[in-house]
Amino acid sequence: MTMDTSGVQQIISALGVVYDPKSTNSQRHEAQQFLETIKTNEESPFWGYQLSLPANNGKNYIVRYFGLSLLQGSITLNYHKFDSLKSQAIRNWIIELAWKIEPDDPHYIKEKVAFLWVSIAKRVWGNYLIKTYNNKENHIPAEPTANSTKLDQESPEVSPVSPQDANDGWVSMDSDLWKLWNNNITCRELSLIILRTLFEDIYLLDDPIASKRSVILNQLSIFIVTPDDVLNTIYESNPNVAMCKTIPNGWFKIWSQFLIEILSTNDFKSQTCQTFVPKILSTFKTCLHWVQPSVLREENIMQTLINILTVPDVKWKTLAIDCLHILFTRNYNDSEDFDFFIGSIFSTEGINKLRQFYQSLTLDADDVDEQVYSLLKKTVEMIVSLSEYLNISSKNKISWEDSDIDNYLQLVLSTTSHPSLIISGLSLQMWVTILRFDELSSKQPIMKLLLDLLEIAADRTISFTLDEEHISKKFLNADFDSTPDANSFLQNYRKFNEDIVRITVCKIPEDGLMWLNNRLQTFFNSELGGKCINDYKLTEKCQAFNYGTSQFNIIENCIRGISRWRIWYNDDDFEVINDRLNKLVESLGERLLAMNLASPLLIRKQVQTLVQFAPLLKDVSPLMFQVLEKILTTATFEYPEGISDEEKELIRDLRTSCGTELNRLAYIMPESLKRIFTDLENVIANILSSKKISDHENVAFKSFLLVIASRSTINDKDEIFAKIVDPELAAWSAPETEKGLLDLHWFMERIGIVEIASYFQSRGITPTSDLLEVKMDNEGRLLKNRLKDHWSSIFPIRATRIFIQYSIEKLSHDSSEYLNLLKLWKPRVQPIIPHILQLLTQIQAYHNPKNWQDLPQEVQSFVKYSCMERFWQQGVSIQTKENFIEENVKAALTLRDFADSVGHLIRYTREYAFLTMGSLSQLEDTLYEIPNIAMMIWKSVAGDTAGITLHSWKHMINSCLRIVIKNCPIKYIDVFMSELLPTALNDLDDLIVTKWKKIYSNGLQLLEETDETLSEEMMEEHMLRQLTATVVRLIMDIVGQYNSKTLTDQQFACRKLIIENQQVLAPFLKICCHIISIKDTKCSFNTILVVRNILSDILLKNDEVDKYLCDYLMKSLIQVLTDDYFVETHNEAAIAFTTLYCGLRSKNDYPARVLIQLLPNISTQHISNFETLLVNSKSLKHQRSALLELIKLSKEQGSGLGNMFDEMNNRTKELEIASAKKKKSAGGDLMNDPFIENGALGNLFGE
Repeated sequence: MTMDTSGVQQIISALGVVYDPKSTNSQRHEAQQFLETIKTNEESPFWGYQLSLPANNGKNYIVRYFGLSLLQGSITLNYHKFDSLKSQAIRNWIIELAWKIEPDDPHYIKEKVAFLWVSIAKRVWGNYLIKTYNNKENHIPAEPTANSTKLDQESPEVSPVSPQDANDGWVSMDSDLWKLWNNNITCRELSLIILRTLFEDIYLLDDPIASKRSVILNQLSIFIVTPDDVLNTIYESNPNVAMCKTIPNGWFKIWSQFLIEILSTNDFKSQTCQTFVPKILSTFKTCLHWVQPSVLREENIMQTLINILTVPDVKWKTLAIDCLHILFTRNYNDSEDFDFFIGSIFSTEGINKLRQFYQSLTLDADDVDEQVYSLLKKTVEMIVSLSEYLNISSKNKISWEDSDIDNYLQLVLSTTSHPSLIISGLSLQMWVTILRFDELSSKQPIMKLLLDLLEIAADRTISFTLDEEHISKKFLNADFDSTPDANSFLQNYRKFNEDIVRITVCKIPEDGLMWLNNRLQTFFNSELGGKCINDYKLTEKCQAFNYGTSQFNIIENCIRGISRWRIWYNDDDFEVINDRLNKLVESLGERLLAMNLASPLLIRKQVQTLVQFAPLLKDVSPLMFQVLEKILTTATFEYPEGISDEEKELIRDLRTSCGTELNRLAYIMPESLKRIFTDLENVIANILSSKKISDHENVAFKSFLLVIASRSTINDKDEIFAKIVDPELAAWSAPETEKGLLDLHWFMERIGIVEIASYFQSRGITPTSDLLEVKMDNEGRLLKNRLKDHWSSIFPIRATRIFIQYSIEKLSHDSSEYLNLLKLWKPRVQPIIPHILQLLTQIQAYHNPKNWQDLPQEVQSFVKYSCMERFWQQGVSIQTKENFIEENVKAALTLRDFADSVGHLIRYTREYAFLTMGSLSQLEDTLYEIPNIAMMIWKSVAGDTAGITLHSWKHMINSCLRIVIKNCPIKYIDVFMSELLPTALNDLDDLIVTKWKKIYSNGLQLLEETDETLSEEMMEEHMLRQLTATVVRLIMDIVGQYNSKTLTDQQFACRKLIIENQQVLAPFLKICCHIISIKDTKCSFNTILVVRNILSDILLKNDEVDKYLCDYLMKSLIQVLTDDYFVETHNEAAIAFTTLYCGLRSKNDYPARVLIQLLPNISTQHISNFETLLVNSKSLKHQRSALLELIKLSKEQGSGLGNMFDEMNNRTKELEIASAKKKKSAGGDLMNDPFIENGALGNLFGE
């Protein structure tokens, strides 16, 4: 069996063509075709061996790698078919190739040889053990754990092993590795790579081959690594297992002692050290979590690792920290082991070593060394992970008396104050957890540092995005490529720091308030504080506004901390302390109220902060009435003459904000305000009659009185309600309103299109005119001002929504206040619901170009302009925010302002109409008892969607559809949802599928998203991803997800409806199947969880449904499983698929036939083997592994040559994901989320 020279030469030539950049596509294709035929030849394993031998192809690594790939293909695809002789031959070739590895062979050749060795080991090593157990269950003992004492107390009877079985089970593998270790230095290196790879597959990766034999592979791995004297304390003697082992001391001792030996030379730059230290440490990483602690102690492994931290090699130190992290977070059942590893690191000496190492890792923010930075992150993560042992109620805990807790906490605190926010953020969850756990936070070491922690957290509540020179911003730039990811992280980071401020003040309220008083005194007496007080023209990006706003946020969180203290504290001296706190809070409020700020921006924040004092002071101090006076005064803040449009906008925002705060005050203290209600009525009547406020602002003052009357025990509340509400609602039935809603023509006339058209004609505007080039004249300004007044009261939608929402906000539906409001609202709003829906119908029709055809050409052009959505959104908009604002300011001076203003009116009105439907849905059956209301709603929001943008769809779903579905009373679920869901889900499915087809045809843009350079196509894709995520949220609202902790009564009812009603189930499954295969990992993953939640209830209930699941759900899941884009979704998709397949396959063979069609290169024999594995699998995990193996087979059968580095890169990524999951399951960084597209921070569905 030899390969002739010409054949070898043909392969070498073909490989040369494939890898030669000068080859034409046709030449390359022809060469690849030839090489594919070689791979399918029965002799390919032998040819692979011949090509791989250094003696044959020396430094032609492309040829040798191809030879190794031929061997790999034969093992992966055909090894189970080989007889004993052929299996033995291939194994011997691989052993020989390992022996003949050359010192200067590149890393990928060594890794590939190791991979082949492990590929066989995973399949056969120890398989004879299955036959040797004759107990009733016919299985080998359960796998041992790292801390077990005696596994087989009742050792099953075993039978002797035949020489053939022993040979087939590679009984000599450990011996072969030992010979390799002793052969030469290169083979020694390879032996480490082999065992590291094997342990990665068994313990870290979800390897389908290793998973099937995990019990045997676990047991044998522990046997060959552990010394015999330790094994004797774990296992009863078993000669059949023992025959697999060659080295009495076990591999761990061999590695540890060799590591100490080479380190003792102190020649760290030698080839031996540079080769073996990282290799041994990498192998340690795969086994430290399961090697017996007694072995680790005997080898003093912790000290060895700590010593490596002093060596000037960042890579070694990083690996040593990884190993220490494993040692510090693994389980120790024996108290002596726990004290040796965990107790010793909590000693003064241990903490000092950690501190010294942490302090040695210095960084230059202007030129960040990425390797050192990565090491620093890992070091801090390891230090923070030790906090798990502070928990006094935990099974594994350290002694607070015998440990140097003070120094440990100071060390963590120093990491919290690090200028890198990523480093700082690693400990924030720890502090919040400690503070929330009373038994911990009351301990003296914690109490001693609370004020220091408070200061650090308070300092970190500023915005870090504004000052490019701030050291933390420089680190942030190094950490994040994407602005949305950075913003998401910063949002979480600030929340944690605000939590720390709030809870710390709760724990030490008096000290906290005195600390706050001193902080405010210091800040506002500083130069920066002086600017906050005196500078009128502060901007949102200036330093004074940033730091000034931060002080107000700190005040708010301190006040919330005092409110929390009132709930939490229950000692006998509560009243005494509470009185003292009230005086301190009142004094703080008085100082804040007395601050005479110049900037409208900061006055707005001042007012918002003052309202936060109300829950504490509403019943004990007259201060809140002074605050009320301040709000009323500020809500009518005068517009100085001659100010710019930008300044006008700031004051308008201030006045609007005060209207909101006024209503917040009414929520908080209605009974207190009831006492002065008549006075408030008079004050507000004077304000309204003064004409100093707009119709827009008018509503906030009226709703303020409405909220007080609705929520207090005031007399005549029904009369007050009618006096406030009825005049506003009457506008719906006004003839001009009803006429304006009648059809699109009247609607356009009502909003002023006819007047604008007349004016445009007088200015000579044509369809080709650029409105940005035509300046606004006096006539235009007068018309615009007149229309603005008209627009503010054109449709009473805003008042309707605000009155309903503000009056019922957060009221229990069982409360007398709510029930009375329901009685008042129901007869009033039911007649206007058709008007609101008609308003939505006309707005949607306004956006459809087909409806403009009867308009003059120049008006059509204007309407088209008005339908263009002009908004700025972080990470979506192409231009910068500054350029967007500048463009808007310029547009305001031209005729384009008419189009922008009408467009704003239309969208603003539509938004309030959506919100109003959401508010109406909170009035029990008021909305839902109307006949055919579901279709009336859907027709109004989605009946005419020709011009509706993705952004508008998303907004409609979030602010209207999801709310209406969530609030549907249980008794109306069957009727309402049966009517709504089939049409809505079908329409949404059509929309998403159509839009994604367009994106695919253009090519995905956002696989590597850089928001700074978003093109129109990228912007469209970004918006489509947001819309798809919103639709996923919608279907999650309807039925929930698999393993959801809580499902609402509505979700249970909807789930029952969908399961039982095929008219609803069909569109529901259709949209789910489509979303699962859409190229968006988050959406795919979440939709699979939704489907899993109903799968068991719809399987095998109906033939038609089963066929649909076979034809479409199986197809979608296979699409996900065969695409590496969805790698983070593969596990969940595999579980869903195996559940589905096992259920359907029990009925007939149709699923098997479908699966063969879906998976290329798969035969009926492959399916048969797969099904045998499914039947014999004892867990979902093993079933999943069987499927993943089948998928892998399919992909490998059809794969081309590929890149020799791809395999290694993919494996590295898989290991990183596995490592991250392991840390997360052990309580890792809670500021991260695993399912973030192209990033690790933020939250997909955060609301």
